[in-house]
Amino acid sequence: MPIIKLTKNVSVITGSPNTLIYDNRIVIDQGNKNSTLNISAEVQLATHGHADHIAGLLDRNAKIRYLPLEDYWSITLMGRRAMTYGCSSKDSSIFTFDYVKENLENIDLSIRIPEVETVKLPGHTPGHTGYIIDNILYAGDAFFGDKVLENFSVPFYTDFWTSLETLEKLKDLVKGVDNIIISHGPIYNKNKMISLLEYNIFYSKKIINKILDFISSDELTVEEIVLKLKPNATPANILLNSMVVKSILFGLENVEYRVSSKGLVFRKIR
Repeated sequence: MPIIKLTKNVSVITGSPNTLIYDNRIVIDQGNKNSTLNISAEVQLATHGHADHIAGLLDRNAKIRYLPLEDYWSITLMGRRAMTYGCSSKDSSIFTFDYVKENLENIDLSIRIPEVETVKLPGHTPGHTGYIIDNILYAGDAFFGDKVLENFSVPFYTDFWTSLETLEKLKDLVKGVDNIIISHGPIYNKNKMISLLEYNIFYSKKIINKILDFISSDELTVEEIVLKLKPNATPANILLNSMVVKSILFGLENVEYRVSSKGLVFRKIR
């Protein structure tokens, strides 16, 4: 995988997620395709518990393996599926992101690493955490590259509204760092990353307006809304995006819902 040198001590192995390495000792979010890399690290950190971010936590040679406490549900395969898809069941091809099937053991509940500052960035998951190291913020899945947004059609946030608060928090936080790295997206300079952050806020608000427009003239189920947002959605897309759309709908004051022959339907209150 291509490696980008950011500072004397910080490098990023590009991927999805991008993996940050500090001083060849501390690794953040080693997962997915980067999970096969032989990285010998004293510390393995994960921003959150989704399966594409936690392969490094299987490294038993690391002295510290850290997962945010609020995401401990994802220590097991069942928990990861429930947090990602809203359910678990027998093995099925619909669980597209089962990159790690092992259960995690002996994960640290606390973190005391002088070089690393933790920043709570909830919304994507309950415990989603950013790390500031060498004055570079690794923001994980707090926001995404524009192509990722276009591909999935909605940003994957377990709690959409908390994520919007996190995005606003980041606007102030990024002023004090030298650069920002996200897990799924390009490696840009600070100014372009701030522009990408602003785009994520704009895109999220645009999704709200689209949904309100869809249900202004018709009652729709969540899955019908998802298909309007992404007509070529795969079964996994529908599962993932339905979670986000539900979070949006239940947080809107001008939306009502009822049970119909189609199931639970939503419409905008005139």
